[in-house]
Amino acid sequence: MSKPIPLSEKGSSSVSCRDCGLFDLCFAQEVAESRRDELDRIIRRQRPLKREAHLFHAGQQFRSVCVVQSGTVKTYQLSSEGDEIVTGFHLPGELIGLDAIGKGRHPEFAVALDDSRYCDIPFRDFQRILDESPSVNQLMLKLLSADMAETRELLLVIGRMDARARVATFLLNMSRRLASRGEDDMRFRLAMDRRDIANYLSLTIETVSRTLSWMQKEEMLSVRGKLVQLLDRDALLDTAGREHEELLAHAG
Repeated sequence: MSKPIPLSEKGSSSVSCRDCGLFDLCFAQEVAESRRDELDRIIRRQRPLKREAHLFHAGQQFRSVCVVQSGTVKTYQLSSEGDEIVTGFHLPGELIGLDAIGKGRHPEFAVALDDSRYCDIPFRDFQRILDESPSVNQLMLKLLSADMAETRELLLVIGRMDARARVATFLLNMSRRLASRGEDDMRFRLAMDRRDIANYLSLTIETVSRTLSWMQKEEMLSVRGKLVQLLDRDALLDTAGREHEELLAHAG
């Protein structure tokens, strides 16, 4: 298992939050204009995270909040038998580590699925901004609440879905999240492999592969390795179940 990145490393860029391409997606846009210079001073930007390197480990003391700047980060836990349980995939602009605030230690692992970069904000400084910025405080409460609600709803829905609906839900969810980042939502590369997808959806690798092959045969999508092209979004929505369209739009 790789070691987490030392918190003493400095970022390689002096780009301010205002100039970052992810500004519209990041919590930083909620910080008052008068406080952004302070945020620029405390944030460590574009810190590198090599593929398979850990951002943090379960049980590690919580010291900072992280924002994915590029790449994809997977979070997971270990069962009592030592088996990996994938809990999420995090895209650029998304915060990681908020679930450690309560107990002061990370409850899960975070590992890069490809070469990534992230912004690191020491929590003691971040907390001061929360205390003095009502809009950011409200945003954090909203993010925590939404994360809990979406996890509960997604687990509930997946528990009632068959394999085809689960895979369709996953692909549509990923498509919508990419669209919100201004990326191509119809043709994209999945950073995670079939094993990770199967684990996340509580399916076997063989079932995920068979389901993707069926979807390709039905001309819903085209798959070449990790590259996915959605061909018929309506058919995928029908497969996922139209009643779950609102969840697909917000879960992540």
